[in-house]
Amino acid sequence: MRKFSIFTAAVAITAIIPASVSMAQWPGTTRAEAHRHVLEIGGIGFDRPGTGNATPVISEAVTGETFFDSEEATSIGGAAGLDIKYQFEARRGRTWRFRSIVADFDTRNEISDDVGLASPLLPIGTETDRIQYDYDSRLLSFELMSCRNIAPGVVLLAGPRYISMNEEIRTQVDGEVDFQNGIPTITATQFDTLSADNSLIGLQIGLEFTVPLAQSFYAEGFIRGGGFYNPTEVTSDTQDLAGGQFLDPPFPGPRTTSSSESLLGEVGGRLFFDLVPDSVSGYVGYEATWIDGIALAPAQLFATAGTVDTSNTLFYQGVTFGVRMKF
Repeated sequence: MRKFSIFTAAVAITAIIPASVSMAQWPGTTRAEAHRHVLEIGGIGFDRPGTGNATPVISEAVTGETFFDSEEATSIGGAAGLDIKYQFEARRGRTWRFRSIVADFDTRNEISDDVGLASPLLPIGTETDRIQYDYDSRLLSFELMSCRNIAPGVVLLAGPRYISMNEEIRTQVDGEVDFQNGIPTITATQFDTLSADNSLIGLQIGLEFTVPLAQSFYAEGFIRGGGFYNPTEVTSDTQDLAGGQFLDPPFPGPRTTSSSESLLGEVGGRLFFDLVPDSVSGYVGYEATWIDGIALAPAQLFATAGTVDTSNTLFYQGVTFGVRMKF
């Protein structure tokens, strides 16, 4: 709590420092800072590798051979995201920047074995040779940054940010189920859904660097860090299908809430090139993000009943591309 409070106070003090009245041209660039309005519309090709430690999740029932581990269970592959940034100069020379990011990750894994499968995902008393595992994650980020030139080509950024990370795991198990002891098993399908929702609210601070390269070319790099309060919620439900009919309405599991302190770090860079001098530029780049103290859905499968596991560290990276317009 102490490190979070100190960080929050530092960011808050920086955020109220008046922005530089003069937004003079940095030699060699396309005068991006000299324009009252700057709009960027781009995309991000995300990649989100697994964060597990190779703990077995689905194994062969007889030999114990691992077919699917926690590294694969937390890996969600690639996704295309939308990145929009709008910067404007307000009264008294203060410059503000609004940025939003939207991305939707999803992956599907189907594991089957004729001998049979063993997994903590299986309902008690179930024998199966096939498990379908669907993992979705939706990212939504909004930030409002105050910008201040502190040296030629160096901008100090500070302000609030909100990040929503909504994750859902859906498993489908086809097998022989003994619903009551002593009664012959029947073929049935069970659908389980587990959701983990994170809502990070906090402040961040960073530096942005602009470096001229050649006529009509310049590069930008950035580094940012933030501290967040993260209320979380985990919910689940189950539904059974037998004989082509659902046996009961969805059975809701426990709803568990918690909160944590989350830390965020971001680094990246972009190469800009003029399409229309002093007006429109294209860019390509790369950025990486770390978030520590977040509730990933796969981790909740192994969490103690009635608790939320917020000890996860999330990493994702992406290739960025788009257009910057100045007017």
